[in-house]
Amino acid sequence: MTLSPRLSLLLLSLGLGGAARAADAAPAASSEGPPAPADTAAAGPMFQTAEAELERLWGELSTSAEPAHWLALGFIDRQTVDVEATHGSASDVSRRHLRFGDVDLRVGTPQLDNTHKIRDAGWFSEEGRVPVDMPLVDEPPLALELALWRTTDETYRSAVRRLIKVRTNDAVKVEREDSSADFSAAPVVVDIQQTEPLEVDGAAWKRTVREASAVFLEYPQVHDSNVSLHAQADTHAFLSSEGSRIQFGRHRLRVSLFASTVAEDGMRLTVYDYVDAASVGKLPDHDEVVAMAHAVAEKLEALRVAPLVDPYVGPAILRGRAAAVFFHEILGHRIEGHRQKDEDEGQTLRSKVGEAIFPEFISVYDDPTLASWEGLDLNGHYPYDDEGVAAQRVSIVEDGVLQGFLTSRSPIEGFEQSNGHGRRQPGSAVVARQGNLVVEAAEPVSYEALRAQLLAELEAQDKPYGLIFDDITGGFTFTGRSTPNSYAVTPVTVWRVWADGRPDELVRGVDLIGTPLITFSRIAAASDETQVFNGSCGAESGWVPVSAIAPDLLVREVEVQRTEKGNDRPPLLSPPGAPAPDGAASAGGAP
Repeated sequence: MTLSPRLSLLLLSLGLGGAARAADAAPAASSEGPPAPADTAAAGPMFQTAEAELERLWGELSTSAEPAHWLALGFIDRQTVDVEATHGSASDVSRRHLRFGDVDLRVGTPQLDNTHKIRDAGWFSEEGRVPVDMPLVDEPPLALELALWRTTDETYRSAVRRLIKVRTNDAVKVEREDSSADFSAAPVVVDIQQTEPLEVDGAAWKRTVREASAVFLEYPQVHDSNVSLHAQADTHAFLSSEGSRIQFGRHRLRVSLFASTVAEDGMRLTVYDYVDAASVGKLPDHDEVVAMAHAVAEKLEALRVAPLVDPYVGPAILRGRAAAVFFHEILGHRIEGHRQKDEDEGQTLRSKVGEAIFPEFISVYDDPTLASWEGLDLNGHYPYDDEGVAAQRVSIVEDGVLQGFLTSRSPIEGFEQSNGHGRRQPGSAVVARQGNLVVEAAEPVSYEALRAQLLAELEAQDKPYGLIFDDITGGFTFTGRSTPNSYAVTPVTVWRVWADGRPDELVRGVDLIGTPLITFSRIAAASDETQVFNGSCGAESGWVPVSAIAPDLLVREVEVQRTEKGNDRPPLLSPPGAPAPDGAASAGGAP
């Protein structure tokens, strides 16, 4: 879900051969209809039905009294397999077939169309998008034709109404700071890839998740738990009035485990572990999943009795996954292109292109073309974005200096073309989003040397202890002008490192908080190891899969605050199978 246009969340969530054939950049609008259709017979009947209906609808829309200048249809055909277990009992294997569709229609001109922001209108003034009620059968084709016709008709009506509001709004408001057009040209792409079926041994995975979930019964302090497998095979299709015709597939699989408890002070604690993969063969085997369950339970029990940490300001090490989420929040959302154009946004970095914003040893890029990193499949990989533009590597920071932004087909000042980062969850409007955000460090050191630098910082700052953030579940950030431009990252495992040499101590109850520009300048060093965070990010265009990769980072100064906690005591009664308290009846009744 999206909490607000200005708040972005990152959570733990949940290829494709064939070369694209790109023509020269096509005009963003054409009243003469699309180029001659490509040979799309291999794409299947749903694609061909949609192609024929798009051509028919475009013939009317492009010559209407209020003509459209772009029409695109996007579909996802999804096959899923799910099985989960808790307390040693498993659900039946669930297999589902789903289809999602979106109609994107732009009325007006590329310079000013119905997608233009209406200023001071408020969050709730927009009409909702009209989803395509996708049939699950290809024959007869009339079912899909009717669905596309009805949706496109209603979308056109809505677009014309909104364009009238856009023109009126512009007439009574001050001149915009960014006068860029609303839409940019992009190469026409024809790439029809064959997709692979999803083959999951449901019975074997049912046994695995059931036996792994039974592990948690061995740990009395684990109050709730779950082990699950989610597998999905998506076939993405995209067709536009420009002539782009794209189809590709992507498999996403996740084995996930969580366990929760309540500490004596009422704090609810949850530990989560997961493995993401793009193929069944890369998932952990039965014994590895069982071992993951033991590790989750043991970590949870240790956290339950760990001491609380008071609010703190001082040096810390962010291990790779924590550093990856850290960069996703403090930098990633602030280099998404639409935020540079929206005057309700904080626009933290809009005027800083060419300026140093990080220490010179830090470089950052976003590259959705990366399918894996050191053998781990990446969530943020895709070959084409949701506007039919090929994914591209984009340099964000080079040697500490800001180079540019992630863009969709809505241009921004100084960056007039899409770089393949227009993304959305089905049912939402496309905006610029992250894919695979990669942080690199020049002259990295070993983790042991990084830890030695932490101890030296403690001495220099006269601090009794520092912190090491070992693992993390996610975070969120505010980017708008109406709220403080801040972030919060939610750690799971945090260690207190004592300056006097005492053994490291596991602690709990802290959230990592701060503001971006100050934080950027306090990164002091990085290790020569990297880790991957795979998750889902929720923002204006819904939830999209993302990845972030980073080395361990030494930060001279971080701030932590106390984590929210409840007030309820742990369970007052003994769990099933536990010895009854003295004087109470046994669970099985009188002997």
